[in-house]
This record gives sequence, C-alpha cells and structure tokens, in this order.
Amino acid sequence: MSAGDFRLPSAWRAADALGAPARRSEAHFADIAPELDALAKAAGCERPAVLLAAHAKVLNTLVEEAEFATDLLDAAGDVRRVTLDPGAAATWRELATLAAGALPGAPAGPREEAGDPLHADHAVFVAEPCEPGAADGASGAAHVHGLRVEAHDGVLTLRTGGFLDAGRLERLAGMYRGVLAAMAAGPDGDAVAAVLAAGERDDVLRRWAAGRTVERDVAGVLDLFAAQAARTPGAPAVRADGTTLTYRELDARSSRLAHHLLARGAGGGVPVGVCLRRGPDLLPALLAVWKCGAPYLPLDPDLPVARLRRMAAAAGCALTVTRAEHLPLLDPEGARPVVLDREQAAIEAAPDVPPGTRGGPADVAYVIYTSGSTGDPKGVLVHHAGLANYVLWTALEYAARGTGGSPHFSSIGFDLGVPSLFAPLVVGQRVDLLPDPLDPADLGALLVEGAPYSFVKMTPGHLNLLSTDLEPAEARGLAGLAIAAGDAFPVELARRWDRLAGPGGTPVATEYGPTEITVGNSGQLVTRLGDDGLVPLGLPIPNTTMYVLDDRLEPVPEGVPGEVCVGGAGVAHGYLGAPARTAERFVPDPYGPPGARLYRTGDRGRWRGGRLEFLGRTDHQVKIRGHRVEPGEVRAVLQRRPEVADAVVVARQAPSGAQQLAAFVVPAPGAAPDPARLRAALARELPPYMVPAEIVTVAEIPLTANGKADTRALLARA
Repeated sequence: MSAGDFRLPSAWRAADALGAPARRSEAHFADIAPELDALAKAAGCERPAVLLAAHAKVLNTLVEEAEFATDLLDAAGDVRRVTLDPGAAATWRELATLAAGALPGAPAGPREEAGDPLHADHAVFVAEPCEPGAADGASGAAHVHGLRVEAHDGVLTLRTGGFLDAGRLERLAGMYRGVLAAMAAGPDGDAVAAVLAAGERDDVLRRWAAGRTVERDVAGVLDLFAAQAARTPGAPAVRADGTTLTYRELDARSSRLAHHLLARGAGGGVPVGVCLRRGPDLLPALLAVWKCGAPYLPLDPDLPVARLRRMAAAAGCALTVTRAEHLPLLDPEGARPVVLDREQAAIEAAPDVPPGTRGGPADVAYVIYTSGSTGDPKGVLVHHAGLANYVLWTALEYAARGTGGSPHFSSIGFDLGVPSLFAPLVVGQRVDLLPDPLDPADLGALLVEGAPYSFVKMTPGHLNLLSTDLEPAEARGLAGLAIAAGDAFPVELARRWDRLAGPGGTPVATEYGPTEITVGNSGQLVTRLGDDGLVPLGLPIPNTTMYVLDDRLEPVPEGVPGEVCVGGAGVAHGYLGAPARTAERFVPDPYGPPGARLYRTGDRGRWRGGRLEFLGRTDHQVKIRGHRVEPGEVRAVLQRRPEVADAVVVARQAPSGAQQLAAFVVPAPGAAPDPARLRAALARELPPYMVPAEIVTVAEIPLTANGKADTRALLARA
C-alpha cells in the first residue's frame, strides 16, 4: 500500500486560516554550510539531498506515520512526489543517503482539495538552485501547499499561505535550524532523537509532563488507615445495609479476620480472592487481606462463573473470602473458601489486634483484571507504594472538599471506585456502600439521601444519568466535588452539569489513568471548556509523569498526536504470569531515573498549550460503560462457538450517544447462528458490558485493500 500524504497537524491550523495573510520565516545555515557539505560527501550525495533529509526529519516529527509522501519542486518547476521513511535511518549519513535515493520522485497528480484553504495542509520542498519564489508556474499552481520550504544561499525560507499562525511558523523555523545544526555536528550523529524548538523539549518532558515531587514516608494505605483509626476510633467509618462500623470496629473486625486467614494459610504475597457484594463485610475483608501481607483479588459476584473461576485460577489464589450464597460461583477444586457467615464464631474468637505481618511498599496490594486481546483477561499487579501515592493525592484533592466521605457504587473489580473505598478512611470520613445490586434508576435518589458528600467519583455515563435525574438544588448540594473518569468525557456533558449545579454548586473534575498506572495518573477541576470535543485529561499527579511520544519513545511537539506514556510512582509491576506482554507495555523510561519504567497506554493524545487532549486509542481497545474492553476478547469467545466460523466485533455509537459493541459472525458450514442464543452464550462467559448489543450474520468478512477487516463496510450492514 502506498504511503499517505504528509499533512500538517490539524491543531496547528491558524484560527483565521481562510483570511490570514501569507507569512514567512527563515532558518539560516550559511555558518554551518561547510559541515553540511562534508555530510553530503560522507553520504555520497549533493547538498540538496542533505537539505531534503533535514526537511524529511522535521516533517517526520510532525506526523504519526513512519512513512509518508510529500512534494518536491524540481529545477524545472515541476512538482514531484517523494516517499520518505526517516525512521529507517539511525544516523544523519543514513538519512541523507535515504533522501538521495528518494530523488527525483514521481510526478505528483492533482489533489481533490486543491483550491480549498482549509485543506491546504500539504508541504512542498524547493531545493537549490531554484530562486526564492520561482517556479510558481502552471505545474506548481495546480497544487495547494500550506507550507513551502525554499533553499537558497544558506537560508531555508518557510512560507505559509495562512494555514500556520506566526508563532507556529517561527517554532517550525527553529526546528529546521535545530535539525541542520545536529546534522552539522557529525555524519554519524543520532538521527532518531527528536529535535524540538527551543524550550519546547522542557515543556513536553518536564514543565507540562511531570507532577510535583512529594516525599511519601508511609508503606501503604493500611498504615494510613491504622493511624487514622487511632486518631478517631469512635467516628463512623463504613455505612452499608443499615449497619455502621466505627473506625475502632472496622480495625478490630479486619484484624480478627486477618488472624483467621493466617491460620488458614494466607500470606507470603499469594493473592486472596474476595468474592463479596458491597456490604458490611467488604472493607473488613480487604483490610484483613493486607494485614496478612497478601494482595487481594476482587471477584465481582455478578461476573459469569467461568470468568470468575478463570481469574481465580490464573491468579493462583489459595483462599477466597466469600459468603455461602456465592459458593456456587467458585470452583470447588480451586481456592479454599473462607465462608464468613459459616465461620463467624471462629473469626470472632480471633485476636482483635493487628497481626505482625503486612506488605512492604513494593509488594502487590491487589491484582485487578482488565480485558485482554487474546481472549483471556490480564491481571495487573498494583503495588502498595503506587496505591498510597494515589490515595494520598485523592485525600488532598477530593476528600478535603468536605466532611461527608464518599459513596461507592461500582463493581469491586472496577478500579475506578478505589478512591471511594480508601480515601475517606485515611482522613476520618465515612465510606457509604450503596445497595448491591443497584438499579441505575435509583442512583440519583440514593446519592441525594446520603449527601452532602466530600466527593462522588463516577463514569461520565453516571454523570449523564444524574444530569437528567436530579433537580438543580439536588445537584448543587450533592458533593464538594464530582469526578467523571473511566471513559471519554464530552465537553457538552460538563457544560450541562455546570448549568444544572449552578454557581457555587457541585463542581466537576476529570481524572485519567489506565489500571496499569494505579487508578489515576492525572486530573483537574474543569474550569475552562472548549466549544466541543472532550474534556482534557488533566495534570499529572505528584510523583508521576505523563508524556506524548512517538513509536521510538521520542517526544512529539505541542499540537502533534502521539501515544500517551505514563511514568513514576503509579506504574504497576506488570501483568501476572505474562512476562512477554509485560515487556511489550512496560518499557524502560528514557526520561526517568535509572531503573524507572514507562507504561505505554495505547491512548492517543496531544499537548495543546499545556493541556493534554485525548484523541482515542492506538489499538482497538474501546470503553463501554466506563470499562476498557478489547473487542478481540469478545471475538475469541464467539469463535469458540461451534456455529460460528469467523467473527468481528466493533464498537459503534448508539442513538443515545453511548458506545456499544456490535458483532458480525460468519456461520460455520451448515449452521445458522441465532443472535439471541449467541448473546445468551456470551453472557455466561462475559460481563454484561462485553456482550454485543447487536449480532449480525454475514456471509463473509469484507476486507480492506491491506487485508484487514473492513469495519466500515460491516457497520453499514448493521
């Protein structure tokens, strides 16, 4: 497949692109011309090829694609099309040789958008010996170029017909000068490293990308809770099912259960499953597991039996804390159950002081599963140090906005709810565990009943529900802060909530972070909204970093899309029992201290004036009802069905605006798949949010020109 055309970043378009005057800037290189000529000699080419190589390097910094095509105006005034892959060159010598090999290029054909200033985002390079501004004849005029770079007498002149504003054009000229200076430093210099405009590297790697450094002198959240329980033993800590536990009672109950678990063999860092609903037993169980020096594995009773058993087996659980009603969900040949309602007498007889065991900062706090592309979920190993760093931040930024604590109403297997479980407990506030199961239609009334809270964290879908269910006075007094996280957060929704809550009412904040970086890595109060699109991802929390990088882990300029990569205190240990998968996503951090790692999120983003914008996924993962879903996992389950020969699962927007899954299945020979039965079969193995809303039978899976499933053609059949 041929390379796509280079296009200037859409974020660089001037606000007045239609009527803006032409602009120009210059990058001088006469002072380093001898060194550039020496590079040309070393590469066996002429100076124009070296200048084209510099042009290619700058353009490569502005696009996500490794290979692209751009225009070249030759000495005869003809526009030629050259295809370049600068990333294939490790040194400037190799890059110059590559540029020379791309010459003279092929004739450039007409473009559909010629004459439309809004699409004038192509670039053309005019090599020496062309005179500045020459060769604007019929051939050149047939093409629209938002950027024209002309080489003449030791100067690169950059011209734009209004597409770029003056500030960005000056930055671009600085990048050309920076690349030429790097080339002049030696033919075998590093051609992979990003060359950014002056000051921009500091912006995208430090000033915008790094949270402040804060010393954390605690081993984990358990220590913070213990200190708080000593300060406020009689204060209410948990409210659930009509029962209220004080801090003293919560500490004692968790200690007794911890002794009981130790007697049953818990400890040694081996995960302990917790298969409980939101009730009075939940927080004592989670704290008890930590007091044993073990991580907990949340097992939501609403998950399909097969998935629950697969997760517990993969994690290697020796014990599972549960109640008798959930025993049918657990594998009788798997982890030994600790049945709270059957073993209550023995638990009550145990000491109510904490045992001497507990995990250290680097030990795993919990194992939480996310969707996996191979058909099996991935177990993320989150450590105590990262969790403590995050919970202390939420205590300061969320819980400090009031005294009413926080409600918890998400699945225990969804880490979005982690701050609602633990942040109140480190500041002497209360955790409200809402009824489980919970009808979403009842959420608004339950929250109003418990309000005012310090904070309420939810998905944008929940916020959308509340924005239609609550009266203005109810929204105004709901909480000190409402946080929307776990999914794309539309600006329109934030604006609608702001209007409902009114001046002085519950403000809204955003939070961003995959499970692999410990719940959340960035967030901020939403105070400045654009006209449309999505709310930005926020600022990095203390002791973390957040970069936008290309596929070689080099920083990209402001306004240019790249992959969001996260570093710092919250980066998890990796995936349980999956070293290859861990190595793929958890990589050495080239901008951190020795031994530091980055997590490659797979999310696309770009910096815009210090604000990080979310642009979607680099892979095929999607968010459904706030949960990260790999359509490949759903596809793998479908393909195991005997009546299905092949399947494709894609996300699409429902009429309500929410994302949902649609599956397209090819029947096995002689079979006639029934969509209702397939959905029922999927529901036995997958959570409800992973069951496609629609299943369509197709004769074959259509393919694109490069052999991939043509999802657009499939969606047209739905």
